[in-house]
Amino acid sequence: MKKRTLKFHDVVPFITFIVIFLFFTIASYNPRNGTFRMLTPLNLNTILDQTMLTIVVACGSLFVVAQGSIDLSVGVNLALSGVIATWVAHATGIPFLLIPVALLVGLLVGIFNGIIVSRFKVSSFMLTLAMLIGMRGLVNFIQTKTHTQRIPEELVFLNTPVVKALIFFAIVIIMAYVFEFTKTGRYSRAIGENETAAMFVGIPVKRIKLLAFALSGLMAGAGAVFSLITVGSTSQQMGVFLEIRVIMAIFLGGVLVTGGSSAKFYKIFLGSFSIQIIINGLALINRSDSHISQSVQGILLLLMLLVSVIAEKRSRRTRDLSDSDSANKRRAGFRRAGR
Repeated sequence: MKKRTLKFHDVVPFITFIVIFLFFTIASYNPRNGTFRMLTPLNLNTILDQTMLTIVVACGSLFVVAQGSIDLSVGVNLALSGVIATWVAHATGIPFLLIPVALLVGLLVGIFNGIIVSRFKVSSFMLTLAMLIGMRGLVNFIQTKTHTQRIPEELVFLNTPVVKALIFFAIVIIMAYVFEFTKTGRYSRAIGENETAAMFVGIPVKRIKLLAFALSGLMAGAGAVFSLITVGSTSQQMGVFLEIRVIMAIFLGGVLVTGGSSAKFYKIFLGSFSIQIIINGLALINRSDSHISQSVQGILLLLMLLVSVIAEKRSRRTRDLSDSDSANKRRAGFRRAGR
């Protein structure tokens, strides 16, 4: 039976999360009533509610990152899906069209990204960066024509805690199953480990890349629904910097920039909650200035990138030693056969 060993890049995110949580819990102590403000039910509920959007979008982006690629268009995709879906719901007079339209627009953007990356071998970073800039202009143009649009009254019930939690857990369970137990997830990790080797063993690399970006787009559409029901209306600020938060959540959770076997579904929870606890904790100790929050997040991301580099070097050294041992065994076998 193969022995499982804890890897460096798997342990560090847990330690980081525990340190962040304990630090802000202790720092939030209120001597007047002897309570820790971080641990109050209201504050914990706020953290959970504000983390849901990041987790939902990261559920799709993880497939792309697992392949060693990146999707920087999820934030603007969410915004475009939201403004178009809300406009369609009002224009047709059918409120519940908002949900399928948001999912469809997000999916179509994801498919477009996937086709360009897989068929034309364009860098995912450059493509999705161009989409981020170009589609943001389109979103702003639509917003100037339609102005701020409130979601239909018939959909307000979706923002109740029970309904929202049920939708959230349904999405997470489905995406976790797809990533951990289906060929789509396994093949995505295999591509991240070694795309050439994956191609040689018969994995349909182009199709899996397309599917990964499609899932990323679909979850951006689902994120648009979450954003709309939480805020209650569209705005030009929808999805701004969301792509950075999602990528940070994935990397801070311990997924290496090269993806591969380091990509595990639970890591998006570690990273997402770590980021939100930092933001929330700084507010609790009256240090919520944006430059402080951004600096802390930036430093943590740099540390995780350092971890990624160290882990990659260790992995390469292990592979080299393994190859060397195999070669030595083959040579010894040849010598014995020659005798």
